[in-house]
Parts: sequence; structure tokens; C-alpha cells
Amino acid sequence: MRKPILFRPQKSPAQAMVEFALVLPILLLIVYGILEVGRLLFIYNNVVSAARQATRYGSTTGLNTSGGVPRYQDCAGMRSAAQRSGFLDNFEDADILIWHDNGEELHQSAYCKPGMAFDRSFQPSSGNSSRVRVQVSTEYTPMLPFIPLQPLTITSVSARTILVGVTIAITGGAQDIEFATDDPNAVADSTAAPPQGSHSEAAAPCGVRHSVLRASPFGMTIFNYSAGLTIHITNIKIWSPPSPAGQTLNRLTLGGANIWNGIEPSDSPTFFGDFSGDVSIGPRANKFLVAGFSMNYQANGSEKIIVAFVENQCPALDSSDARQLP
Repeated sequence: MRKPILFRPQKSPAQAMVEFALVLPILLLIVYGILEVGRLLFIYNNVVSAARQATRYGSTTGLNTSGGVPRYQDCAGMRSAAQRSGFLDNFEDADILIWHDNGEELHQSAYCKPGMAFDRSFQPSSGNSSRVRVQVSTEYTPMLPFIPLQPLTITSVSARTILVGVTIAITGGAQDIEFATDDPNAVADSTAAPPQGSHSEAAAPCGVRHSVLRASPFGMTIFNYSAGLTIHITNIKIWSPPSPAGQTLNRLTLGGANIWNGIEPSDSPTFFGDFSGDVSIGPRANKFLVAGFSMNYQANGSEKIIVAFVENQCPALDSSDARQLP
């Protein structure tokens, strides 16, 4: 008895090519979609990292690489830190926004506008409540238009607290510091020792104090109690005494040497941040800060001077704060 023979049709090469041609576009679309989503995630990670690196730079204690300004005032340094993190995207200055606050939605204020190398208008509070915030944005656009992904703006915001000072408890006896005379003529050369009082060098990393505000000449003595720390003034704000019409503030001296000359209206407050002379005060030294006016004035108790320092551990000196007297 003969058995039936079954003939199995064999696929031809042409049929395989047709099937491959039908499947290939779908396969390529899936592969490209995976790559495009990966590119999107990579760009997002770059933006997040850029914002984080910029705030990390701005909140770090110390001066910038040139030693001129604190890092939280170094606009170019913060933007450079963000731009170095951009691998696929080159962030422009306008893509990086910088501001400071005292917490979420508390006293937010923008500074370091695009193009500024530094901005001395921001001085963090001495209570470690100020934060530097950086927002970085970039545009994402798919490389091929037929992918079902829409162009979008990727934005990341990062914030870090600026540590101005940390309280350190030290046990043991305190060493008193000798007083210097409060005569401005005697302290102008900054060779006298700081005043003696109950404050010791070990009580704080930066022991700065000020004398009572004088009316004539208008100014105050700044004392540096620290044994090994040289302090540097970063900005000065002056609330001037009542003055005649046309009064101008035309000079600032520190320790008898000019640190600023110009013509500024006596409107209060007047801000000074660009100095031409030596604004440093060495360890265990003091200098008399004097503001000069073009005309006579009559003091009435409303005048005030606030001095801020480059060193983060040094609090700003306020002439109206009696707690900062020696």
C-alpha cells in the first residue's frame, strides 16, 4: 500500500525579503524611540546636575579662585560650575537664574543677572538662614519629527544653605585681650592692640567688634580679635546724618588711608562695594573707618554704618547694635 507523500512548501528568498522589509521599519522605530527617550533622560539629568553644582559652588565657604569675592557673590563662578556640567547642552547665561531666599517662598530676591561677573548686593544673614537658589533650563526637541514626543522645556531648581558661622563650645579659661585707645588719631595706623574685654579669641572663629559711632569725624573703630585671621571688608552701607541741600559723601578712609573717593548723594542708605585701597584688618589689630562729607552736618542719632566682611564666619557689624561693642 502506498503512503501519501506530503509536500511542504519551501519559503523563497524573495518572501523572506518582503517579510523583513515589512518588519524593519517597526523595529527601527522601536529602537529609535528607546534611544530618544534615553536622550531625554540624559538631558534631564544634565539639567539637574548643573543646578546642583552651581548651588554647591555658591554655598561653599571661602573666596573664588581669584580671591576677590565670596563664592555666593561670584556670579561667573556659579554659572561656570553649571555650564561645566552640561555634556550635551551648552547652557547660556540666560538659561541660569540665580536668587537668594530665607526658605521656601520667603524673601526671595533675584541677583547675579546674566552678564554680571559678581554681585555684592547679597550678604547672607548671620543666623545661617540664607540660601542660594539656582534654576537651570533648557529646551528639548526630538531629532525626528514623527516620534510621538513633543518639544518641552526642562527646568531644575536647587537650593543650599549658606553657612556663615557655626557655634563651637570650647572648655577652659579664656584669655583676655588688651584695650587700645579709642582715639581715632591713635588707631589710624592700626598698630595698636584690640580693646580688652570679656570676649576671647576662642569664643568665636571671628571676633569682630566696633566702637561707639562718632559724630565728628563720622565713623567707628573696627576691632579684629582673632589671633590668626585677617579680615577683609566686602561692602559698607551708610545711613548719613541730616545734611544741607546738595550734600555729598566724597570719601571713605580706613586706618587713615583712602579706600574710596567719589561723589555720592547723601541719600540713605548709600552702598559701597568697590574699593581702591587696603580693606583688610590684620589679626589683633583695629582700624578707624571714617566717612567724609562735602559740607557740615548735624547728627541726630538716626545715622548708622553697617560693615560686611568677605569671611563667612564674620558677622556684619551694625553700629546701632550695642551687643557688638567691646
